[in-house]
Amino acid sequence: MSLDDALGALAREHVPDVLADAVRLARSRATAELADRLTKAIIAQVTAPPRKSDRGLCAYAITRDHPLDLRLDTDVEPRLVAHRGLGIVVAEMELARFAELDVDPAQPPEEDSPLVVLARQHDAVIRAVFQRHPVLPLRFGTVLGDEDAAVRLLRDRHDEALVWLDRVDGCTEWGVRARLADESPVPDTPLDGLSGTEYLAMRQKRLTGIESGRKRATMTARTLHEALLPYATDSASRGNANGLLLDTAYLVPAAQEKAFHSEIDRLTKDFSGVTVQTTGPWPPYSFTNIELAVGNA
Repeated sequence: MSLDDALGALAREHVPDVLADAVRLARSRATAELADRLTKAIIAQVTAPPRKSDRGLCAYAITRDHPLDLRLDTDVEPRLVAHRGLGIVVAEMELARFAELDVDPAQPPEEDSPLVVLARQHDAVIRAVFQRHPVLPLRFGTVLGDEDAAVRLLRDRHDEALVWLDRVDGCTEWGVRARLADESPVPDTPLDGLSGTEYLAMRQKRLTGIESGRKRATMTARTLHEALLPYATDSASRGNANGLLLDTAYLVPAAQEKAFHSEIDRLTKDFSGVTVQTTGPWPPYSFTNIELAVGNA
């Protein structure tokens, strides 16, 4: 047998083993390359900035789970996301409508501005639900990523929300403001012939009269507030900015509303120097003390 024949015979003998080894090596290299590509893809997903959906759920209020039959003259279609007896009223919306709101604190928004339109729409949805069911109004601009986020909110605040719904059920919010009435102008007093001492005494008398009038008005507003408390299940002061003597919201049960307003009428007949303004009825905006604020999920 020649050398070539011997080599050929030997090659034929080892071909199966060589092919098997080649297949195993190719498979190992392919696995390694795929693993490397998968590693790069995973790292890219982890380090990439989160993608923001163009749409989200604008959340309006939490209420009990019930059929939602709202007839609204708005461009949104509210629906109810339910969980264990609770429901959150939401509507799908372009998130850009919130992101593009341009608010100048120094300038009041115009009546047809995007901010005012959205705020009115928010209030309209809450009021429509409030006509039939107790509600916990959510802060204007509360946006949830999807229905899963809505369910998580209901799940996390379930027991707390039920307590507050029971508390506001059958009640409406009424606002009462009291301020100094327009003061009558003090007639000018001729200064001719007055000495410096007499002028200072006259000026002090005027200031004392003004201060005394303000104190009486403050006591009047306090009397009004204390007289209204028995007709309300809760009250919330909103501060006394802009010279207000009283700016308080009252949570009034339906059975007490008539007596509540009668008490205001009775007391204000005898008031002097104080103007009283009543607003309402409102959903319980001032009494949603439950922490419901959520981020833009």
